[in-house]
Amino acid sequence: MRKIGLLFAVCACVAAQAAEPHRGVAGSSFAANSPYATDAYPGFDGLDDLKRPEKKDKSWFNWVDRATPAEQYELAKELEAASSFRKARRACDALVREWPAAAEAPHAQLRIVKIYAHEKDYDDALEELEYLLDFYPSEVPYLELVEYLYKLTNLMVKEKKTMFGLSFTSDRVVRQHYESVVRRAPRASYVPETMLKIADLREQNDEYEEAVQVYNQLIMKFPKTAEAEAAVYLQAKARMWLCRRLSYNIPRCVDTQKYLKMMIADHPRHDRVDEMKEWLAELERHLEADAYRRAKFYDSKQRTPHAAAAAWERFLREYPLSPHADEIRARIETLQKGIQQ
Repeated sequence: MRKIGLLFAVCACVAAQAAEPHRGVAGSSFAANSPYATDAYPGFDGLDDLKRPEKKDKSWFNWVDRATPAEQYELAKELEAASSFRKARRACDALVREWPAAAEAPHAQLRIVKIYAHEKDYDDALEELEYLLDFYPSEVPYLELVEYLYKLTNLMVKEKKTMFGLSFTSDRVVRQHYESVVRRAPRASYVPETMLKIADLREQNDEYEEAVQVYNQLIMKFPKTAEAEAAVYLQAKARMWLCRRLSYNIPRCVDTQKYLKMMIADHPRHDRVDEMKEWLAELERHLEADAYRRAKFYDSKQRTPHAAAAAWERFLREYPLSPHADEIRARIETLQKGIQQ
């Protein structure tokens, strides 16, 4: 009998888990019940770095005042109509906590968002809106609310609360809301603009590696947009910042050189093409100087004449117009004579 009872308990537990919808990270594909989302966005925070949404529990400090969800929701609307916004918000929150599966719950959750937005408390409004999209995606006009998420984030940026010059809201929080917008509605018309804002926030925090990745994704996913055209130049600028900061990283410089050549060829009429040509020339001078130093290093007392001559010949193949070309040819001739002796 004990075995039968234990088996029944295990089956009941499995059934309960199957009935409970899986909840994942905000904006993280089907794990968050988002039918439009994707995770593949280099330059965004990884899903493991995001706060996982937790379902609201019943509160000992905020309880319902009516016997049914419908009556509780009517109470909340009456309070809001009377401009008792805090009480209306608390009434809606109590409803969501007490009756999360009720038909009124997603409407009450949306009212919480709207009230916070009306009070210009955008931080809380956005957090509650993310909750609504995570836990009630099929009960709400999903894409409309993702666009509202984007607009609220813009408002939060525009009306940032500060004290003594310091913002109450970190750039990372703002960026993660923008990233959530892109993940939730990756083909929406406002996504290219959103990605530019994400990359800009990365740059503001000296996170140029990530900014380059976001610009690159924007160019690949939305190649015909004005934002992609802007990203061509902005990615080049971010890459040059990294090259100047890490000038010893020759592979990075070579990669940026290739990028600039490709973008100049693909966008010959870009309004910043002349500046990109100047950056390309700067990089080529740097790479030539580095190649000259490396070849000269091989032409030292510790190196064999064969290695030195091969290094100089390789340099001339890569940089035949170098101002050192005549000098190098003479040196190669001298080394070859030494080899023959």
